[in-house]
Amino acid sequence: MFGKLRPWSEDNIKVDEYYKPLTRSLTSVQPAFNSHIELKFIREISSKTQYFKKLIDNDITQYCNTLINETENASTNRIAFRVNKANRELHAVIIKISEIIKTQNLDLSQINSPYADFSTDKPFKESVYIIFYLLSALIRCCLEVQQHFLSAIHEDDRMEVADFYTRLLQQQAPAISFISEIETIQIEETPARLQNTENDFATQVLTTKYQSFVNTVSLYQFMALPKLVALNAQGQNELIYLIINKDVPYSVAMLVHLGFLVKLKQDYSLNNEKIYTHLSKALNSNTRTIKGNCLVLLNPDTNEDKYKYPAENHKKETQNDYSIILAKFRK
Repeated sequence: MFGKLRPWSEDNIKVDEYYKPLTRSLTSVQPAFNSHIELKFIREISSKTQYFKKLIDNDITQYCNTLINETENASTNRIAFRVNKANRELHAVIIKISEIIKTQNLDLSQINSPYADFSTDKPFKESVYIIFYLLSALIRCCLEVQQHFLSAIHEDDRMEVADFYTRLLQQQAPAISFISEIETIQIEETPARLQNTENDFATQVLTTKYQSFVNTVSLYQFMALPKLVALNAQGQNELIYLIINKDVPYSVAMLVHLGFLVKLKQDYSLNNEKIYTHLSKALNSNTRTIKGNCLVLLNPDTNEDKYKYPAENHKKETQNDYSIILAKFRK
């Protein structure tokens, strides 16, 4: 980002068609840890910003993966040393980014204003987007490292989003930071819905299904979906109970209603085949069944057998079930 990848460089000012295949060719790096912090930035304004955003996400995820892997079995002193070193590195880059913002006269309002016009001076506004996304992603990375190694960081040295602006950038934090802590539910050894059963074996099976599902979809921040965030912990358990115990066509229809497939495609750039594979693992089903039900539900012109893959028949049912759960268990 400070050399050949400078977004304002003449070599990087290309038409959208140039960046589209580059973006598709990039494989998303998956986190080897449970994320605690999320970044919900402005929607990409071009193929170029989408490409750079994916590059940034991959680099930061790989950085966190490497740090966590290197310290997995390390001593307390070694962990403290690596975390301190990581913070120094990240803070230095954040300060360097702030200098670029000043020298290039970049301002977030140039892309975040309701009156922003991306048809004019597009290369400059793409640079604004990329640099501010990088800044936000670096702050999120620092907070992710802090959360993962919380016990290794003295209480006085722990930072919040605003601290990065006031301490490192010497300015007030913006009203909207795009960064927040992911709300999670405590997965009980036996979910509330699964308690008080007379069949211990059935309880064990259902509990395993519950935990397996949550562990799988957590890789892509399932619990951060707006429809999940709107529910309290009991409501989230009720909803997951429905998903793991209903037939696959129902489960697929519910995941579509919750917006999970859209999240996989938009936030993680998963293609259809990777989405089918992920859902088959989460629902303990075969990929072909998942694919057939997804296509029937999402593509009205599909040639898939709607009797064999009846997810469409559950569309209204899933909407009604979610509405009932929301009414009972709204946060």
